[in-house]
Amino acid sequence: MNKQKLAILTVVWAIAVVTVSYALFALYDYYKPRTFYDNGVSDEEYIAITNQTLEAQKFLEKYPNSVVQVDRSGSLAVDYRVNGHLNSEYLRLRIFIDWRTNKIDDMFVDNSGTYIREHILEYLETVDFPN
Repeated sequence: MNKQKLAILTVVWAIAVVTVSYALFALYDYYKPRTFYDNGVSDEEYIAITNQTLEAQKFLEKYPNSVVQVDRSGSLAVDYRVNGHLNSEYLRLRIFIDWRTNKIDDMFVDNSGTYIREHILEYLETVDFPN
């Protein structure tokens, strides 16, 4: 085999190896499990950030046995939730956090499907939710 054919085969082999490697990496990246908003801040830290809001303080004051959890699925949020007597009854305060700045971005109250976006603190003071 002459040197020219050997050089061409070496280049073709190198291109093939790089192409296959890139394809395998792309497949791995596509199928690997995703954790959204994984920026090194723990759930406890996000809960501490939202606990500083008056709305969260009022919610926890009225419903001390509420469940508090961080949701990183669609957008970064901390949920304060209490269930009613029926399975379909619930009251939830959802506080969104901007994951770039770790500051409160937005919030709403969800009372069994009725959303309250304005005057949340006043609503929490007046709502009488059975728990």
